[in-house]
Amino acid sequence: MASSAANPSTVDAPDEPQSDGSKLRTFLGILKKFIGVSDLAAVRFSLPSQLLEPTPNLEYWTYLDAPNAFVAIGSSDEPLDRMLEVVRFWLTKDIKYVKGKPCKPYNSCLGEFFRCNWETEDNAPSINTSHLKAGEGRASSSSSSSKQKPKDDKNASSLSLTVPNPSATADSKPLRVSYLTEQTSHHPPVSAFYVSCPEKGISARGFDQITAKFTGTSVKVLPGEHNMGIFITLDRRGGETYQLTHPAAHLGGLLRGSLHVSVSEMAYISCPQTKIKVILHYVDEGWLGRTTNKIDGVIFKYDPENDDKNKVQDVPEKDILARLSGPWREKVVFTLGPRPVKSVPPEEQFVIIDLAPLQVATNSGPA
Repeated sequence: MASSAANPSTVDAPDEPQSDGSKLRTFLGILKKFIGVSDLAAVRFSLPSQLLEPTPNLEYWTYLDAPNAFVAIGSSDEPLDRMLEVVRFWLTKDIKYVKGKPCKPYNSCLGEFFRCNWETEDNAPSINTSHLKAGEGRASSSSSSSKQKPKDDKNASSLSLTVPNPSATADSKPLRVSYLTEQTSHHPPVSAFYVSCPEKGISARGFDQITAKFTGTSVKVLPGEHNMGIFITLDRRGGETYQLTHPAAHLGGLLRGSLHVSVSEMAYISCPQTKIKVILHYVDEGWLGRTTNKIDGVIFKYDPENDDKNKVQDVPEKDILARLSGPWREKVVFTLGPRPVKSVPPEEQFVIIDLAPLQVATNSGPA
């Protein structure tokens, strides 16, 4: 039943009723067989049903945990503001991991597909950095009468531009976001997805594939060779396209029996048309070895023909438009200009996302 990287085999575990503790022991026992295997996703092995979430992976791995953040992309007229709208969406796509427990969904069959809709308000606060630079402490509300006014946050910032939870209001018409995904390869597992909000001229597409390696204490998950990230296109901005690449994730707490997800390494968001790029450094551990869940990020002007800036410290100060900082599971702020966030007064730090009050939005089947 053991498996090696050179000769993958099928590993089965008994499908018997188990307590939470025995489930984890069973899972850990299976993983121990794969220490040193370069890619768990390339190995065929079966988990007992008790260890699986009763949801297909196509339905579970969507990025629309906050669809109102998605439909807000492209609302602003300035390129920097639109990039901040993309960053805000990016920071909402993993609410399910913040609010819920880590789990393994069922693998979908080749050719299986899933489609659904979200009905959402266009109620995310508008982002207008020119007003913020002028010290007005507010964002533009000209793009939609249904937009919520930015909230004052006296504890950490003078202004909050986070998205609100979905709510029904009589004076707003909901927007429909449609989602379609299909399993295009079974081994290795690869799925294609497409998201669209025609009313706002926004679409997203990409391939989902992961590689995984068991290190002995955690499972490290990385994008597979077909996973180039999420591609968002804004039809109303001349086809402006943003590429959002995934960082590394870690499933830890296996030995303690308390599973948790942490993120490390880099994520990149780039737009060749506006020549603006974002580097998000996920700091996985502090100096005492404790998980920090912190992001250090920079938004800057770059040359798409010579894209050689891959770390925050690589970016010259003269090219920096804004910085980001904060725990990605809680609240992230941004500041304008090259100064480090910690040296900027609180009244000049602006909350781009606050996940504490947010919940995963529910979807419905196709109409």
